[in-house]
Amino acid sequence: MRTIWLSLLIGPLFAACADKPLDMSKPVYVTVSTAMGDVTVELYGDTPLHRDNFIRLCRSGAYDGVLFHRVIEGFVVQGGDPDSRKREPGVLYGGNDGGYTVPAEIRSGHFNKRGALIDAKAGDETNPERASAGTQFCFVQGRRMTDEELDEAEKQINEIRRNWLFHLFKKRLSGRSTMVAAEEGELESRAWRMVEDTLSLLGRYRIPEERREVYRTIGGAPHLDGSLTVFGEVVDGFDVIDRMARVETDPSDRPVHDLVIRSTKVFQK
Repeated sequence: MRTIWLSLLIGPLFAACADKPLDMSKPVYVTVSTAMGDVTVELYGDTPLHRDNFIRLCRSGAYDGVLFHRVIEGFVVQGGDPDSRKREPGVLYGGNDGGYTVPAEIRSGHFNKRGALIDAKAGDETNPERASAGTQFCFVQGRRMTDEELDEAEKQINEIRRNWLFHLFKKRLSGRSTMVAAEEGELESRAWRMVEDTLSLLGRYRIPEERREVYRTIGGAPHLDGSLTVFGEVVDGFDVIDRMARVETDPSDRPVHDLVIRSTKVFQK
């Protein structure tokens, strides 16, 4: 009987310790555990909406048993779709964002180097605000880039920015306009004029030299820069990401053998 009462007392104590308040003035870390090993990330303090959302999900066990459902070697390892817990063979996961999004927190100081923790999101055409899928996230594996490849990535970034501005301005104009469908062309023309005016002020984006050096020596996915939220970075477990990125996948980039998140742990040092 004494043992039972002791268990009843100690159990809640451990549970309370596990979810003790965090000191947000200090770095917060999360360890994601898989059969291939553990990956530990540090969450950025200047992306608090994403940081707090990820902490809440991890502490609630939302990722336990969920798959990394999309794996592309040299690019990303993506997971977090709640539906993937069903692990149905042949199913293309990635369509469930948990039923909500997180407002974009795109910071100029963060970029998509190897080990970046980034959001997953719908494309700019339907999501010009670039809000993040509530539960999904990616580890950037990336690869080392040559200067020629970085020049191409730079062109791609500028093209993505141009198209994003168009969809953003079009949505804003559509929200204010009472034009009928027949005048859709005029609305788009106005949006493009706004794009060109904006770009003439902003100038062409160029990847900074210090960032180029990171992409040349460490690697990453530079074409993503500026288009999504980077809210943390890997501090331990790069080898685990590399092993996950090398698994066999089907034509939809889903691992042939399920890559399961066993658990997550939030902590501070």
